[in-house]
Amino acid sequence: MRLLLAIHNAYTDHTSGAARSVRTIVEWLAAAGHDCRVVSTTRFDRASAPIDFAEHLARSGVAAEHIPPDSWHDGLFRYLLADVPVLAQQTRHHDSSAPDEAEARAFLRLLTAEMADLRPDIVLSYGGHPVLQIALRLARATGAATVFTLRNYGYEDMRWFEHVSSVLTNSPFLRRHYLDAIGVDSVALPSPIDLATTLWDDPATRGFVTFVNPALHKGAAMFARLADMLGRRRPDIPLLIVQSADDARTLANIEGLDLGRYPQILASPALPEPRQIFALAKILLVPSFFPEPFGRVAAEALVNGVPPIVSDRGALPETVAEGGIVLPIPGGTPEAIRAVPPEALVEPWFDAVTRLWDDADAYEAASAAARSAGARLYGEAAMRARYDAYFTEVAALAHVDSPPVET
Repeated sequence: MRLLLAIHNAYTDHTSGAARSVRTIVEWLAAAGHDCRVVSTTRFDRASAPIDFAEHLARSGVAAEHIPPDSWHDGLFRYLLADVPVLAQQTRHHDSSAPDEAEARAFLRLLTAEMADLRPDIVLSYGGHPVLQIALRLARATGAATVFTLRNYGYEDMRWFEHVSSVLTNSPFLRRHYLDAIGVDSVALPSPIDLATTLWDDPATRGFVTFVNPALHKGAAMFARLADMLGRRRPDIPLLIVQSADDARTLANIEGLDLGRYPQILASPALPEPRQIFALAKILLVPSFFPEPFGRVAAEALVNGVPPIVSDRGALPETVAEGGIVLPIPGGTPEAIRAVPPEALVEPWFDAVTRLWDDADAYEAASAAARSAGARLYGEAAMRARYDAYFTEVAALAHVDSPPVET
């Protein structure tokens, strides 16, 4: 099978769960013997301006050939990552709602050349940049089957799927959402968990109750109340805030609480690999108000044997299944998301944390349940086989009933 990933994002964007998931899928398929290539850009989802991509690759330990700008592009980077050849177009415009026409033409020119050379059976893509719809149309014109993978909301419009052979979602919850919203069915496979970058095998280093991504929709106000309760009533329990899309200033600016007075509450910058989080996390908190389409960090906690305490929103209950503790949170109105809830509503979260912290037997049981659920739901060998089987089946659709297209 020959597969080409076409994305208007940086293939190496570690801040994007979608990028990490799709990169793992491509690497798994390449490791299984399939011929995989990537055409991408240098755009990071959470960066409002271009970054120094050469420096980013160097920091990541990736050796790349830099092709200087010419009359039709602003520069290219060619590199090999996990035996997958990647071609990245330097991009200067990161607002997908106002795409740059010259950059779009350059991207399509690169993609057309790679398709002519590889003759892919499948072109895989994700993301909301409008050039990708053209890319999928061109791919179908060559006879390739096309896969559009959905890792989030925002594609509730049939136009996204006009040139798509198969839709891949990352949870049964998200599959149901798009089926109910616009009648688009999909194959639901859990986001792949790469054990090499996720698993930390020394539980002796774990000593924090950890909260990742202190954004309001992720439950920052809820966490702030819990942190204040723990700070006053249980100062022996250290908390770690791992910054991601938002930083810890979100918590510092929550009105009515001063978490800075508690020295046991620490903040960490964003970490490039999840195993760095789980080297320190003894308990994971996911008090999300957002109806999570999957809940990747909770799944990563399971495979590490770190008990996750999660809200009852979106796919989180099915993501942790019997391996986590699912608790309710206040209503999901914008006012509720911003407001610090009263202690009475947060007491179940306080009780769950302190019980796991104080009762060694309860913690060991919760850790074993997490690890067992993680192996059952996200075991790498089984997931590699499921992804291989899915893409092999889709590849059979290649060169069958290819629609003519105007270029």
